[in-house]
Amino acid sequence: MITSKFIIQYTDALYSTPVEFAPRYDEFRDMFSSGQIYSKEWILKELVNLNPIHHNRSFCIAGAWFGTLGLMLKYRFPNTSITILDIDPHYEKFIRNMIWNNNSMKAVTEDMYKYSYNEDFVINTSCEHIPDIKSWLSLIPKGKTIILQSNNFKEGNGHINCVSDEFEFIKQTGLTTILYKGKLEMPMYTRFMIIGKI
Repeated sequence: MITSKFIIQYTDALYSTPVEFAPRYDEFRDMFSSGQIYSKEWILKELVNLNPIHHNRSFCIAGAWFGTLGLMLKYRFPNTSITILDIDPHYEKFIRNMIWNNNSMKAVTEDMYKYSYNEDFVINTSCEHIPDIKSWLSLIPKGKTIILQSNNFKEGNGHINCVSDEFEFIKQTGLTTILYKGKLEMPMYTRFMIIGKI
């Protein structure tokens, strides 16, 4: 949920973060593009529809970038704890400044293939960047709820594993317990989402 309070918390972090660690103009533009925001709001909407499975639970967002989804989740579901995970240490300084007064959120710099997933939910909204999704999912303990997004935008930078529809996406993941599947039409591409169980 993006509110004035959300924007203030996000932009306040810009004042306290050295410029070399803060989002560049193009990154900030892309983080708040319609495609990025609508796809994250879609996650929040479907979590509400799966109510109450997310209450008082923990989330890990793999490939979390500058943490926009983590903050949106926290605003929508205040009783959750959020781990914002990314391999690039560039993002951690900004995220720590953004969540400095919230001990139920943390930023972790680590390879998603080496992280120990102790959280209840694992989210990855950029599966089109992962060469072999099934091999990554095999590292996550049984019983976790997984939220995955991909798209059909093959022209995108680093988009090496796009899918044509949600059914191809399910096949790509190998998940057998599907709680939700769907698509979101955007002007330049279609985004697909699966919520399932490992």
